[in-house]
Amino acid sequence: MNQRKTFREKTAANAKRQQESRSSYGYLNLPRNVMVFSPEPGSRVKLDFLPYVVTDEKHPDRDDENEIALPGTLWYKRPFKVHRNIGVNNETYVCRTSIGERCPICEYRTKRIREGAEKEETDLLKPSMRNLYIVVPLDSKKHEEGIYIMDVSQFLLQNLLNEELRDNPDNGIFPDLKEGLTLRIRFDSSTIGNSQPFAEASRIDFLERERVYDEEVLKDVPNLDEVLNVLSYSELESRFYEMDTTDRKEEDEDELPFRTGEDDEKKEVKHIGKPKVATVTKPTVGKPIAKERVVEEEKETDEEKEEVKVASKPKAEAKPKPVFTRNTPQKPQPNNSGCPHGHQLGKDFEKFDECGDCEKWDDCYDARNV
Repeated sequence: MNQRKTFREKTAANAKRQQESRSSYGYLNLPRNVMVFSPEPGSRVKLDFLPYVVTDEKHPDRDDENEIALPGTLWYKRPFKVHRNIGVNNETYVCRTSIGERCPICEYRTKRIREGAEKEETDLLKPSMRNLYIVVPLDSKKHEEGIYIMDVSQFLLQNLLNEELRDNPDNGIFPDLKEGLTLRIRFDSSTIGNSQPFAEASRIDFLERERVYDEEVLKDVPNLDEVLNVLSYSELESRFYEMDTTDRKEEDEDELPFRTGEDDEKKEVKHIGKPKVATVTKPTVGKPIAKERVVEEEKETDEEKEEVKVASKPKAEAKPKPVFTRNTPQKPQPNNSGCPHGHQLGKDFEKFDECGDCEKWDDCYDARNV
């Protein structure tokens, strides 16, 4: 048998391809030779945080006025959100708002809030805030010194770090390559209900670094903007609704059967021809999915010429009684509770229309029983 390439050439090419390929770690696509650092409950660690060159124009931390996380500049973290326990397999997916795009799960949650769904249901769909960091563990018996990616929830680390930096802004130099500081972090062993113990930062000390990093290290650090595995709108929607996509072609977002965002509510829907019956699955979180019948109708109006497909049930169903109080003050007065809308943080948790999308939702949730 005549072979054009020798085994030496073939094996070398195959090895190079595998080395250059990324490995999958849940919703992360890890660059080659980069591992995940996961702090253990009840541990004490010393970490050097390294920056990376931002490439995402829609970086969540972007602040043009203060020159934070602008493309081409150095920054030390990559915030993102995840939806947990999605579908019958309880999968975790990156929320598309993490890249500044529409998310079908968030849109469905907003729709259910407006329909007066129970808070227990909408809470399950609420995305969780997380952060990616580039760290170098020091004096660790379980980790070789090198570059790692650390994936930690906002609540378990960044909130405490923010408090420390507010108390002593000078420590904000910690990610700098030459003038940076080493962070000694104490992670307590915490639980919620019957959950497994998890690591929660309870103390952070800022120490002088024993080494200075050269700018050459930036060639080795991963680009955190490219690590997240973010599904397309249609693919995430399919996973959420558990639709069969074997023979499904990519559809334009304006033609997808579920439209729940504010922009979609402003569109005028048109109907042409006879209704077409389609079978889809109702989205669920962490439990079996039940199927229901929906009707896709098309209609033409004089005000708009484009065709938009929408899903509606054959018979109108009575909406549940809204869970939000509708006595929102016309002009809420500022107060010292921390609520940006003039309400009482914690006390007025999810009592008003603006609560669903409020930037202080997590703080208000934590303060509701204080």
